[in-house]
Amino acid sequence: MNTQEIITPLAKFIEWTFETILVPMSSPFNMSVIGLGFCGLFLWLWLQRKYTAKAKDEGGIA
Repeated sequence: MNTQEIITPLAKFIEWTFETILVPMSSPFNMSVIGLGFCGLFLWLWLQRKYTAKAKDEGGIA
């Protein structure tokens, strides 16, 4: 038994994993991360507008 007989099936398994699991999963995962980022951005901007209005009312902003 040589090293090639051990490495080749392992390489085939890793290649199969990428082709059948990771590649089909990548597009929906990427879109969900982008969507979550936009939700976070809008939440942050909404809170920032609220904090800025409160600071203007209290005289905290010149």
